[in-house]
Amino acid sequence: MKLIDLSVSQYIEKAADKTSMPGGGSVAALCGALASSLAVMVLKLSGVDDITWELYDVHSEFLQENIDKDSTSFDDVLKAFKLPKNTEEESKIRSAAIQKGYIKAIDVPLFTMEEAGKVLDLMAKHLPLMGEEAFSDALIAADLARTALRGAAHTVRLNLASLKDETLKASYEKRMAQIEGNAKIHYEAIQGF
Repeated sequence: MKLIDLSVSQYIEKAADKTSMPGGGSVAALCGALASSLAVMVLKLSGVDDITWELYDVHSEFLQENIDKDSTSFDDVLKAFKLPKNTEEESKIRSAAIQKGYIKAIDVPLFTMEEAGKVLDLMAKHLPLMGEEAFSDALIAADLARTALRGAAHTVRLNLASLKDETLKASYEKRMAQIEGNAKIHYEAIQGF
């Protein structure tokens, strides 16, 4: 069964068990999807047309997909560690598979970061459209998007530490810095509105 198909109470219960599924990255993606939903609710209550709030749906869908994708993103690393390493050739194959697995384990939460950042960006653009009657919900949505982004960043950084390609590592770090920098600007704009 997919995590996205669990009831809220089942998901919460599953998050507390020993399987580590859902893990932090999955919970971060859920926070991002909830942020998007709350932002849409605020826009709807503010009488904003559906063309505006449908912009959030795309990001919500990607974030919802990552609730499950994150739970399997580290599987290739675990499989690669089980590969034989009795010969030099086997060791090379194993090492390459481990690195390829880490790239997947980085890409999934990095995508969560990007999508959560896009939710914050949209919210910052739509601030003037959001009415006061539900603005506390907009602030909570911004907090959830920020939590999603920061939570996913923890996972990215953890896996990034095992990446041996320094050029690729630097590229990921630059991308993260851009996402985090933009998100900080948007988050502060929302909080200060």
